[in-house]
Amino acid sequence: MAWLLVRTRDFHLHLTGDHPDSGPQKLHTEATPRIGGLAVMAGLVAGLVALYHTATPGGLAPLEALHPVRLGIGFLPLFALGLVEDISKAVSVRLRMGVSLVAGILAYFLAGVRIESLGLPVIDSIVLSLPLVGPLAALLLTLIAVAGLVHAMNIVDGLNGLLAGITLVILGVLAAVSARFGETGLMLLALTSMAATAGFAVFNFPRGRLFCGDAGAYLIGYLIAVIVILLVLRQKTISPWFALAVVIHPVTETLYSAWRRWRLGLSPTHPDARHMHSLWAANLQQRADESGLRIGLGTNAGASWRTQIVASVPVLLAATCPTETPLLQLICLGYVGLFVVVVRLLERPVYTVAASQFLSDDTR
Repeated sequence: MAWLLVRTRDFHLHLTGDHPDSGPQKLHTEATPRIGGLAVMAGLVAGLVALYHTATPGGLAPLEALHPVRLGIGFLPLFALGLVEDISKAVSVRLRMGVSLVAGILAYFLAGVRIESLGLPVIDSIVLSLPLVGPLAALLLTLIAVAGLVHAMNIVDGLNGLLAGITLVILGVLAAVSARFGETGLMLLALTSMAATAGFAVFNFPRGRLFCGDAGAYLIGYLIAVIVILLVLRQKTISPWFALAVVIHPVTETLYSAWRRWRLGLSPTHPDARHMHSLWAANLQQRADESGLRIGLGTNAGASWRTQIVASVPVLLAATCPTETPLLQLICLGYVGLFVVVVRLLERPVYTVAASQFLSDDTR
């Protein structure tokens, strides 16, 4: 599907094209299709259909126990809205946030995706264990987690291969931990999602011939949220802090960006290009301008793999101790500190014209 979208770009680029001058977070140099979410969705559906046709009668029981059709129904409205945004670029942030909350509600009631513990004994015993307050708190937490991660994954989709690379590491860890704890259904869902993402990534890194778009980022965020929430829910020995540790980079990037904008007197949803990955791209470009040397794989892809390495550290560390709450809390806290240090180091003055384009706040 990704190959078809790239090969037929001349027929649909006037509708699906993402233009370099359309916003402050655009780091590409030519119009590029931003409907790669269709390829990820096609790969996911094809993978699940293949599983159903090749598995033994009893082999699908673990996957069917997850209610994949119900999970799909919960996500379809958000995916459809993402496609509308990818084509029209005119869907409001409030509408997208509202529909992502609806996706969380549908996942909660249709497929039993819910957060029953925060890994904080005092709060768990006082709030989540109460007869009437507990279920309402669990619903609220689930909505925040699903909607928040959906939009957090969209925020880190800013460089060639960045979203795909982070996603492959997270899903790989979730597949490995699921297998370790006997959660075959979650393992199959994670592996199928990895394969679908990898099929898209071939056309997104190092050269961005196809972008994931909002629909693709929403799909990936939803899948990761569902898998990690269900893994913690089904395996009580796995700490809820494991769930946070594997997604700590997009969560930290989102919260830090909201704080940065609020500090400047802007709306937390105001678009800008001051994320870790865009700062890294600007620094690499300035280095190239100063030295006259070419950056390996180019500025865009070069900044992408560097950001991916930093973002992968807490995920890989969490994979070694999914049941150890104190260690996972330390990993989360340590990564927040690492994130701030890296961003502050990258926030050096940028003065060359080529480097400045990566940090433009122009919202044309």
